[in-house]
Amino acid sequence: MYKYIAVYIILASSISAFADDAAGDFDETPPIPDGGYVIGAGDLLHIKVFNVDNLSGEYPVRYDGIVMFPYVGEITAAGVPLGEFNDVLNDELAHYYYDPQVIVDISKYSSCEVYILGEVAKPGVYTFDGRATILEVIAEAGGFERTAARASTMLVREVGEGPTVTRIDMEKVIDEGVVTLNVPVQRGDIIVVPKTFIANLNQFLSDISPSLAVYLRANSVYRARWER
Repeated sequence: MYKYIAVYIILASSISAFADDAAGDFDETPPIPDGGYVIGAGDLLHIKVFNVDNLSGEYPVRYDGIVMFPYVGEITAAGVPLGEFNDVLNDELAHYYYDPQVIVDISKYSSCEVYILGEVAKPGVYTFDGRATILEVIAEAGGFERTAARASTMLVREVGEGPTVTRIDMEKVIDEGVVTLNVPVQRGDIIVVPKTFIANLNQFLSDISPSLAVYLRANSVYRARWER
């Protein structure tokens, strides 16, 4: 809990200071950084191996991020996109079976923690059981304030070696019903609702990067302690 409060204060102050100065025009919304659902500790995987019924079943992701699978043994799952894990498991089973066909789905999602900051009624940290969309997170946070620049809602997500930032036009989601922009959130996502339109995404990310570094370090330490 103390980690959440400290991270929230640091991020909120940084983003608030930047948002007041940001304005301008930006014609293109970049693609949403996703790459597929990222498996998390505590998820329950349904793994189907065609023509090998005794291997098919449900497999939990332990809190150290590992799945135990027959023949393969320990395989890292947490932090791995679902499609990538599917391919890795398929390749590992190829050492024991000819041309295995594997399909991995999520039977049960573990809790997903998302930060939302800025111009919403109740900014803070929200936990969801299962998958939630960005609109559902905003609704849980009490909705937009009148001062919100809804068309410049920002999604900050850790992808690969560092965070990425994407502008999502929530006015199109709410007023025009553009459901493709109502993307699913992932663990650790940060949703930022500024007061003014943010034109330069790279500058925005650059300005909040020091605060993000603190958040990511705190999040990593917290996870490491939890998984022991």
